[in-house]
Amino acid sequence: MIIKEFQLREVIKKGSLPQFLLIYGPNEGLIRDDILKIAEAFKQKKEIDEITINGKLVDENQNVVDEEIRSFSLFSEQKIIYLENIKDKHLQFFENIKLKNNKVLIIIKSENLNKNSKMRSFFERHKNYAAIPCYEDDVRSTMNLVSQFQSDHKIKFNSDIKNYLIQNLSTDRLISKNELEKILLVISHKENEQIKFEDIQAILNDSSSNSLNIINEYVMYGKVNQVSKNLYRIFDEGTNAVAIIRSLLNYLVRLHKTQIEIKKTGNFDEAIKQLKPAVFWKDKDNFRNHCSKWPTKEILRYIKRLLEAEYMCKTQSSLNNEICEKYVLSVAKKGEIYFN
Repeated sequence: MIIKEFQLREVIKKGSLPQFLLIYGPNEGLIRDDILKIAEAFKQKKEIDEITINGKLVDENQNVVDEEIRSFSLFSEQKIIYLENIKDKHLQFFENIKLKNNKVLIIIKSENLNKNSKMRSFFERHKNYAAIPCYEDDVRSTMNLVSQFQSDHKIKFNSDIKNYLIQNLSTDRLISKNELEKILLVISHKENEQIKFEDIQAILNDSSSNSLNIINEYVMYGKVNQVSKNLYRIFDEGTNAVAIIRSLLNYLVRLHKTQIEIKKTGNFDEAIKQLKPAVFWKDKDNFRNHCSKWPTKEILRYIKRLLEAEYMCKTQSSLNNEICEKYVLSVAKKGEIYFN
């Protein structure tokens, strides 16, 4: 069976989670979160054994998983077995394992698996197994993350701050949670009404989001060499290709919204007041230039192309960086026409 992220909490609550799970995808932080939630629910505050088995050990001993299922320590009657670096070739060693009671939970942790994966297909088809995909966080999941963060820490963000976080947090859950923890440290001594948009922006702008803003600026001005150089730099720093595409996509969407408002009001300053979050004061001149020089029809065309690129990255994860570079540079080359 397939258990999607929004279904997982309810499945755990009902106690209907199968005992053999495959958790996979490019979102390392979300994988960690899901494993933690599942393990905590299984433990129910009891002492249990937890063991990790690597695929290399399975190669050496094909019965190692079955042996671990049958053996328990003197101090616990339950066990979680984590399997790592498991490939399609290993499926034959445990696809016929029978879990006769509820004392053992087996979790396979894997990177992104395409639809041709035998492992993924097997776990999706069989009712006693479950595949849990962990894709990059999108607007909906980031919105839920921010809302949960506010609830957990009794923090109230205004709409500008919430929108800014949703647009600028990472597509990887672990990175986003680290950013939110930084925010918590800075504002923990303040009352809710004292939390300012500028405070949040300064916290996020000291890291990868600032690099993304710089790339967006180079792209829109058509500085192709600078775009290429900075893309390689942030790839090396571990920035996710989808995050780069989504950042530029959001920028183009905001430009398009502003151009629509300008047609209504005839005034740039009035038009940008409609944007949530607001354009940061130091970015206002660049935003004005891009808004005036880039034709609306071209902005719409590249919005569609970047949506295609984001989809391709999610379905062809091994080529993420190449796809990102190709599509982002195509926008930069168009910008070169308007500003050079």
